[in-house]
Amino acid sequence: MINMYQTNLPPPPIPPRLGSVKSAPGAGHNKPLLGFLIGMIVLQMLLLLGGFTYLYHKENKYDEDFEHKYLDDMIVLRRLGECEKDSQSVLDCEKLVEKYKNIMEKVSQVEGKAVKRTGGVPSYGAMARMIVKQPVVGALPSSKYLEWNIGHSVLRNVQYFKSSWLKVLQPGDYDIYSQVAFSKWHPKTPLASRVKLRKGETGKEKNLMTAYCSLGDQNRTDVCTAFQGGVFSLEPEDQISVWVTDPSLVNYEEGTTTFGLFKL
Repeated sequence: MINMYQTNLPPPPIPPRLGSVKSAPGAGHNKPLLGFLIGMIVLQMLLLLGGFTYLYHKENKYDEDFEHKYLDDMIVLRRLGECEKDSQSVLDCEKLVEKYKNIMEKVSQVEGKAVKRTGGVPSYGAMARMIVKQPVVGALPSSKYLEWNIGHSVLRNVQYFKSSWLKVLQPGDYDIYSQVAFSKWHPKTPLASRVKLRKGETGKEKNLMTAYCSLGDQNRTDVCTAFQGGVFSLEPEDQISVWVTDPSLVNYEEGTTTFGLFKL
C-alpha cells in the first residue's frame, strides 16, 4: 500500500498559548516621563538665567560702589595729569599735590593695617619704574635733579617725594638702575648722571653710582646714554634720586631716560 501522508515540508509552527500575547504600550504610557524631562530642562534654563542675572547685577553694584568710593581720588589724579600741560594755575596744582599726598597716606595706612593683621608684608614687593617728565618749553631747570612723570610711572610700596625723590617704605636689598640719554654736549663738564641717596629729607646726600657718556664735540648730532645699576641695602625713609650735569642737555624722548628700583 502506498503511504500518501508522507511529505518533505516542515511541520507548522506551534500556535501561541492564550494570554501570552501582550499588546504594545500605547502612546499615553510615556507622557509622564516626557513631562518630567521637559520640566527638568525648563528648570535648568531658569537656574542658568537667574545665575547670569545675579552676577550681572552684582558686578554693576561693585562698579558703582568702587566709583562712589574712589571718585574724588580719580578726579585728583586726572587733574594732576592736566597740571603737567600747564592748563591750570600753580596754586591749583599745589592744592592737587597736597591732595595726592593725602591719597598716598591713605594707601600706606591701609597697607600698614594689612601687615599688622597678617603679620607680614603685602603680597607684592616694592618697586618703582619712573618715566622722565617733559620740561616746560623755554623754562630754566629749577635744579639738577630729574623730575618724573607720575601719571605714566609705576609705584608699589614706594612714595614719590617732591617731584624728584623716591622714598623707600620697606627695608631690604634693592636693585637700583638709571638710564639717562644726552643729546647735547657741555663744553667744560663731562656728561654725567648720578644716583643720589639721603637719609630722610634733611639727611646728607651721597653718591651711590655715577655714569658718564661722551658726544665728542658740539658738531655731533648723536645721542649718548649713561646707564648704571647695582644692588644696595636700603632702610625705611631712605630717599634716592637722579642728578645730571645739566637737565637741558638730556634727551626727553619717550623710553630714553628712565629710573627705577625693585626689592629683591
